[in-house]
Amino acid sequence: MIRLKNILPKAFLIGIVDMVEISGVEKTCKWLNSIGIELAEIEGPGFEGAWEDDINYLPICPFGNELIDFANIYGQTPPQFTELIEHVNELKARSDRPWDYPALSCVLGILQNSYSTHRALLADAHIYNVGSKSAVNNIKVYNEEAIEKAGMTKDQVSRILDHGFCVYKVEYIKKE
Repeated sequence: MIRLKNILPKAFLIGIVDMVEISGVEKTCKWLNSIGIELAEIEGPGFEGAWEDDINYLPICPFGNELIDFANIYGQTPPQFTELIEHVNELKARSDRPWDYPALSCVLGILQNSYSTHRALLADAHIYNVGSKSAVNNIKVYNEEAIEKAGMTKDQVSRILDHGFCVYKVEYIKKE
Protein backbone atom coordinates (compact mmCIF):
# COMPACT_ATOMS: atom_id res chain seq x y z
CA MET A 1 0.00 0.00 0.00
CA ILE A 2 1.24 3.48 -0.81
CA ARG A 3 0.76 5.90 2.06
CA LEU A 4 0.83 9.66 1.80
CA LYS A 5 4.09 9.86 3.78
CA ASN A 6 5.99 7.91 1.12
CA ILE A 7 4.08 8.85 -2.01
CA LEU A 8 6.77 11.22 -3.34
CA PRO A 9 9.61 8.66 -3.32
CA LYS A 10 7.35 6.10 -5.00
CA ALA A 11 6.20 8.72 -7.53
CA PHE A 12 9.85 9.42 -8.30
CA LEU A 13 10.53 5.69 -8.81
CA ILE A 14 7.51 5.46 -11.14
CA GLY A 15 8.86 8.55 -12.90
CA ILE A 16 12.15 6.75 -13.56
CA VAL A 17 10.28 3.82 -15.11
CA ASP A 18 8.22 6.20 -17.26
CA MET A 19 11.28 8.23 -18.32
CA VAL A 20 12.99 5.08 -19.60
CA GLU A 21 9.85 4.20 -21.58
CA ILE A 22 9.40 7.72 -22.97
CA SER A 23 12.97 8.91 -23.48
CA GLY A 24 15.21 5.84 -23.27
CA VAL A 25 18.03 4.87 -20.93
CA GLU A 26 20.59 7.43 -22.12
CA LYS A 27 18.36 10.46 -21.54
CA THR A 28 17.03 9.03 -18.27
CA CYS A 29 20.57 8.49 -17.03
CA LYS A 30 21.46 12.09 -17.92
CA TRP A 31 18.27 13.25 -16.15
CA LEU A 32 19.19 11.37 -12.95
CA ASN A 33 22.73 12.76 -13.10
CA SER A 34 21.44 16.31 -13.55
CA ILE A 35 19.11 15.94 -10.56
CA GLY A 36 22.03 14.79 -8.44
CA ILE A 37 24.15 17.75 -9.54
CA GLU A 38 21.34 20.24 -8.90
CA LEU A 39 20.76 18.79 -5.42
CA ALA A 40 24.50 19.02 -4.72
CA GLU A 41 24.53 22.67 -5.78
CA ILE A 42 21.66 23.36 -3.37
CA GLU A 43 23.31 21.44 -0.53
CA GLY A 44 26.81 22.78 -1.12
CA PRO A 45 30.23 21.27 -0.45
CA GLY A 46 30.58 18.31 1.86
CA PHE A 47 29.89 14.66 2.43
CA GLU A 48 27.01 12.57 3.73
CA GLY A 49 27.36 9.63 6.05
CA ALA A 50 30.06 8.21 8.27
CA TRP A 51 33.85 8.10 8.09
CA GLU A 52 36.66 5.59 8.55
CA ASP A 53 39.88 7.52 7.96
CA ASP A 54 39.62 8.76 4.35
CA ILE A 55 36.71 6.44 3.55
CA ASN A 56 33.22 7.94 3.48
CA TYR A 57 30.22 5.63 3.49
CA LEU A 58 26.47 5.73 3.85
CA PRO A 59 25.32 3.64 6.82
CA ILE A 60 21.74 3.73 5.52
CA CYS A 61 20.46 3.33 1.99
CA PRO A 62 18.68 6.44 0.69
CA PHE A 63 15.12 5.42 -0.23
CA GLY A 64 15.99 1.86 0.86
CA ASN A 65 12.57 1.07 2.28
CA GLU A 66 10.83 2.59 -0.73
CA LEU A 67 12.97 0.49 -3.09
CA ILE A 68 12.05 -2.66 -1.16
CA ASP A 69 8.34 -1.72 -1.13
CA PHE A 70 8.49 -0.81 -4.82
CA ALA A 71 10.00 -4.18 -5.74
CA ASN A 72 7.34 -5.90 -3.62
CA ILE A 73 4.52 -3.96 -5.29
CA TYR A 74 5.75 -4.96 -8.75
CA GLY A 75 6.86 -8.43 -7.67
CA GLN A 76 10.37 -7.63 -8.92
CA THR A 77 12.72 -4.79 -9.63
CA PRO A 78 11.35 -3.07 -12.74
CA PRO A 79 13.32 -4.04 -15.87
CA GLN A 80 13.79 -0.34 -16.64
CA PHE A 81 15.96 -0.07 -13.51
CA THR A 82 18.08 -2.98 -14.71
CA GLU A 83 18.38 -1.36 -18.15
CA LEU A 84 19.71 1.84 -16.57
CA ILE A 85 22.28 -0.04 -14.49
CA GLU A 86 23.38 -2.03 -17.57
CA HIS A 87 23.69 1.22 -19.54
CA VAL A 88 26.01 2.76 -16.94
CA ASN A 89 28.02 -0.47 -16.76
CA GLU A 90 28.40 -0.43 -20.57
CA LEU A 91 29.61 3.19 -20.44
CA LYS A 92 32.10 2.17 -17.75
CA ALA A 93 33.34 -0.78 -19.81
CA ARG A 94 33.98 1.49 -22.83
CA SER A 95 35.59 4.27 -20.79
CA ASP A 96 39.30 4.94 -20.48
CA ARG A 97 38.49 6.11 -16.90
CA PRO A 98 36.33 3.28 -15.48
CA TRP A 99 37.23 4.30 -11.92
CA ASP A 100 35.06 7.40 -12.38
CA TYR A 101 31.89 5.32 -12.67
CA PRO A 102 29.79 4.12 -9.75
CA ALA A 103 29.50 0.60 -8.45
CA LEU A 104 25.74 0.32 -8.97
CA SER A 105 23.61 -1.98 -6.86
CA CYS A 106 20.40 -0.02 -7.50
CA VAL A 107 19.13 2.57 -9.94
CA LEU A 108 19.20 5.38 -7.38
CA GLY A 109 22.97 4.92 -7.22
CA ILE A 110 23.13 6.93 -10.45
CA LEU A 111 21.62 9.96 -8.74
CA GLN A 112 23.49 9.33 -5.48
CA ASN A 113 26.83 9.13 -7.25
CA SER A 114 26.36 12.36 -9.22
CA TYR A 115 25.21 14.10 -6.01
CA SER A 116 28.12 12.80 -3.92
CA THR A 117 30.71 13.38 -6.66
CA HIS A 118 29.60 16.96 -7.21
CA ARG A 119 29.46 17.79 -3.48
CA ALA A 120 32.97 16.37 -3.13
CA LEU A 121 34.17 18.47 -6.05
CA LEU A 122 32.68 21.56 -4.39
CA ALA A 123 34.71 20.58 -1.28
CA ASP A 124 37.91 20.34 -3.38
CA ALA A 125 37.93 16.56 -3.28
CA HIS A 126 37.71 13.67 -5.70
CA ILE A 127 35.88 10.49 -4.73
CA TYR A 128 35.99 6.94 -6.00
CA ASN A 129 32.79 4.96 -5.65
CA VAL A 130 34.43 1.65 -4.76
CA GLY A 131 31.38 -0.37 -3.75
CA SER A 132 27.70 -0.47 -2.95
CA LYS A 133 25.16 -2.87 -1.50
CA SER A 134 21.56 -3.33 -2.55
CA ALA A 135 18.89 -2.61 0.05
CA VAL A 136 16.57 -5.01 -1.77
CA ASN A 137 18.72 -8.16 -1.72
CA ASN A 138 21.99 -7.20 0.06
CA ILE A 139 24.10 -8.03 -3.01
CA LYS A 140 27.46 -6.25 -2.94
CA VAL A 141 28.78 -4.63 -6.11
CA TYR A 142 32.36 -3.44 -6.57
CA ASN A 143 34.17 -1.15 -8.97
CA GLU A 144 37.45 -3.06 -9.28
CA GLU A 145 39.18 -0.27 -11.20
CA ALA A 146 38.20 2.33 -8.58
CA ILE A 147 39.36 0.03 -5.78
CA GLU A 148 42.76 -0.30 -7.46
CA LYS A 149 43.00 3.43 -8.25
CA ALA A 150 42.09 4.25 -4.62
CA GLY A 151 44.77 1.90 -3.27
CA MET A 152 42.26 -0.29 -1.47
CA THR A 153 41.41 -3.97 -1.46
CA LYS A 154 38.09 -5.62 -2.18
CA ASP A 155 38.16 -7.06 1.35
CA GLN A 156 38.43 -3.55 2.83
CA VAL A 157 35.43 -2.40 0.81
CA SER A 158 33.46 -5.55 1.65
CA ARG A 159 34.08 -5.04 5.36
CA ILE A 160 32.61 -1.53 5.18
CA LEU A 161 29.68 -2.77 3.10
CA ASP A 162 28.87 -5.16 5.95
CA HIS A 163 27.55 -2.11 7.81
CA GLY A 164 27.07 0.40 4.97
CA PHE A 165 25.46 0.80 1.58
CA CYS A 166 27.75 2.99 -0.52
CA VAL A 167 31.51 3.40 -0.06
CA TYR A 168 33.68 6.25 -1.33
CA LYS A 169 37.42 6.73 -1.08
CA VAL A 170 38.08 10.47 -0.67
CA GLU A 171 41.15 12.24 -2.01
CA TYR A 172 41.50 15.96 -1.48
CA ILE A 173 42.67 17.99 -4.47
CA LYS A 174 45.91 19.80 -3.74
CA LYS A 175 45.72 23.43 -4.79
CA GLU A 176 48.86 25.28 -5.66
